[in-house]
Amino acid sequence: MTLPIPRLAKSRQTTLWRLLLANGFLIALMLALSRTVTAQGMPAVTYAYWQTLIAGLLLLARTRSLRSMIRTPLMTYFLISGLAGIAIPNVTAFYLVTRLGTGFTGIMYALPPIFTFLMAAALGLEKSNWRRLVGLSIAVLACAWIIIQRHAEMGQSPGHWYALGLLIPVVLSVGNIYRSVAWPGTTSPMTLAAGTLLACALLLGVFAQITNTPLLSGDFSPHLMKVVLLQGLLTALAYLCSFEIQKRATPVFYSQLGTVAALFGLIIGIVGFGEQYPASIWLGVLAVVIGLRISNRARGKAGPQSSHS
Repeated sequence: MTLPIPRLAKSRQTTLWRLLLANGFLIALMLALSRTVTAQGMPAVTYAYWQTLIAGLLLLARTRSLRSMIRTPLMTYFLISGLAGIAIPNVTAFYLVTRLGTGFTGIMYALPPIFTFLMAAALGLEKSNWRRLVGLSIAVLACAWIIIQRHAEMGQSPGHWYALGLLIPVVLSVGNIYRSVAWPGTTSPMTLAAGTLLACALLLGVFAQITNTPLLSGDFSPHLMKVVLLQGLLTALAYLCSFEIQKRATPVFYSQLGTVAALFGLIIGIVGFGEQYPASIWLGVLAVVIGLRISNRARGKAGPQSSHS
């Protein structure tokens, strides 16, 4: 018996939200672990290199499709996806975090929904929907409010550093749209995730060599390496979820991931680090939820769609 179309659409939307929530939780957990590792002396670029390399190798071992990955169209996809989705925004963030603080950097990761929507609408990938734009704006501004409340280190700095910070959401948005538009039709999300992570590891390795950043050091304790291995596993799961979402949904739906991750970051802060938040933070959380609800209801009853089969 064939399910009615509304039930199929609702089931598809439920699956997408489960993937988005799982992905957001994994990213928030990864960020919490990164605080531990970088606090113990491992350079951020080194950490990102091993994180992406381990994750890419784990997924590659699972796909067993190295030969099929070594094709010019796929290699191009991996490099551009790795550059726009991971390497450029992460390296920019590592560079700015010591100058502008984690608060401003966190806000930059919350902005892609707006940039992605505007780019997608300009390219005809999304219909111009003011209600959707208003919902996304509410969620993003509320997320920015939460981050500002949590981080007091956002002080006065030269304007060009803030301008450079905008590179993060712009490049992430370009990556969101590119991965959807250039999606290789018959290639599995696991293969695309593996290739993108390995391409990113290669790019970060080159960047580390250029900046004389050590990728191995006797100062890295066995405990530290265990955390890095765990981070690699979490990264593999996170990017597998990411590409599954990107296969099934629009770039704009996917771009809400940063906002969801920020909310899970609050929960992990409470449970894992004993943090306490004032009422203003929880008002921000409520505004984020309302904004996301307005945005996604604006898509209509059919739910997020994608051009991928």
